Amino acid sequence: MSARMDGWRPGSGLLPPPGTRLAERTFGQSDLPAIRRLAAAFGARAGIEARRHADFVLAVSEAAACALAYGPCSATLRLWTAGTRALGEIHADEMLLLQGAHGVRQDGAETLRRWILRQVCDDVSVQPGPHGVTVRFSVVLT
Repeated sequence: MSARMDGWRPGSGLLPPPGTRLAERTFGQSDLPAIRRLAAAFGARAGIEARRHADFVLAVSEAAACALAYGPCSATLRLWTAGTRALGEIHADEMLLLQGAHGVRQDGAETLRRWILRQVCDDVSVQPGPHGVTVRFSVVLT
């Protein structure tokens, strides 16, 4: 999924290891406040250090906003821990999420979201595909 867990590399497609804390939710535009609350609660339970907790919540919020930026749809958020990292994945079907390449015009808000994700996360991966786009990211717990 996201960032480096044991053996994880962006694009590796590995799933969360068994026994990790996992939160999952499908959401739409009206659910963004609830997604932020879910991220904050998950981060606290996962033991993310206070100075990184806000980064994690911001990363989830920005990735979720990106997922919904191109029109009415739903997306799926998954959060889990692995080793010393909190990881997240947002998948949006039939979207053009964060695709600066491939002929999609990237506006100022989209550019800012991508920049924020790269600033607050330890690893970020954006993978467009024929069935949507997946954004994966991680933050070190301590």
